[in-house]
Amino acid sequence: MSDRKTLLISEDLEARLSAIAGQSGHTVDELADAVLRAHADEQERGSLEKAEDERRWQRYLETGQTVSLDTVRRKLHTLADDATGSAETR
Repeated sequence: MSDRKTLLISEDLEARLSAIAGQSGHTVDELADAVLRAHADEQERGSLEKAEDERRWQRYLETGQTVSLDTVRRKLHTLADDATGSAETR
């Protein structure tokens, strides 16, 4: 196992985490690890999305190319129809 670090939390939060961990059949350490990993994943995903948004914005500024709302609606309707059709054939 990797090196462990100490996390200082209030007694109130520790009690709450203990109760949640007990209900789920996990230890507080396991619960804290899962929550921190999920939060880190979410933050990293947000950073990647922001970077992609910035790349798209820069591409728009360079090219001026856009997609019309009608085109987007048609594509969304096609995707929805495909999804509905796929669900009906299962």
